[in-house]
Amino acid sequence: MKKPLILLVVLALAVMMFAVVPMAGCKTGGTKAAEELVFGNIPVAMSDEWNGFSVENFEYAAEKKGVEVTFLDSEWDGEKALRNLEDLITKKVDSISVFVYTPEQAQDFITRANEVGIPISFENTKLTGKVEGDYLMNVAFEYCDFGYEAAKYISQTYPGSKLFYVRGLPGMGIVEEYMVGIEEALDEFGTVELAVYRDTNWDTETALNATQDVIASGEEFDVIFANNESMAVGCYSALEDAGLAGEIPIVSTGGGPTGVQMLKDGIIQATIAGPVSLQGLYLFKAMYLYATKGIEPPEKFIAPGVMSITVDNLDENIPWEASDELIEMIGGLDEW
Repeated sequence: MKKPLILLVVLALAVMMFAVVPMAGCKTGGTKAAEELVFGNIPVAMSDEWNGFSVENFEYAAEKKGVEVTFLDSEWDGEKALRNLEDLITKKVDSISVFVYTPEQAQDFITRANEVGIPISFENTKLTGKVEGDYLMNVAFEYCDFGYEAAKYISQTYPGSKLFYVRGLPGMGIVEEYMVGIEEALDEFGTVELAVYRDTNWDTETALNATQDVIASGEEFDVIFANNESMAVGCYSALEDAGLAGEIPIVSTGGGPTGVQMLKDGIIQATIAGPVSLQGLYLFKAMYLYATKGIEPPEKFIAPGVMSITVDNLDENIPWEASDELIEMIGGLDEW
């Protein structure tokens, strides 16, 4: 009689131990109602239009579901971002999302979050095969797709031209992925030459300086590809100063309110649109379903698509401003 009793006790303890062990470094989901949840969101910089609209959509979805969110702005400071993470860990939030620019930065966050068993998710940079440890969701655009679509549009629209690529700052993996896509399209279509490129800090001022420098050097180019729409403003200003505005077409990346207005004003001729709004919504959806129902995303990585937008197909552009229609576009928030 004693042996069966001992066996039952051992089995009961084993079941209890299994039930409380988190899966792959994360808390088990489905333990809280939405109104009891607190999510942490760490933007790279709320002043950045791209990141700002991702945050707006994340917050919009959270308000729809009654989830409290603590936003801690990193203001382009990597060390501050890590301090923000430690602050959220201290507050014992239920789930954390982070906007990152490199897999190396993400690795630090994953390690620290896994140590305390808080689910963590990432946006903006693809992490597949580049990090160790567990994360819940990764939402990011394939930057090579942006580069490919830009070079494809330029190749088909301005055949025979010499391209000036006003790049962002290499070293984060983004420009490098753009180059992969650009070179693929240029090789495929064979109608455009990449004549010159300059690196910038992703902003208007350094793009202005880079374009002025190339104009002054006498290097020939017929079309500009600027890595984002803020940079395109700088390129256009430099062309204006040189009396070339309207003669040199500019293609950019974005598709947000700034880019749409620039298309209407004729400052840029096309933009490779990436709906960062969907990035923020997918991120919240993954965190919400896991925290309330224990449902993990069917895939750890989601890449919203990109497309060329001009004044002729503006109605096809996916808005960045938060709305119920965008939530419907990702299939709602209650199931995958």
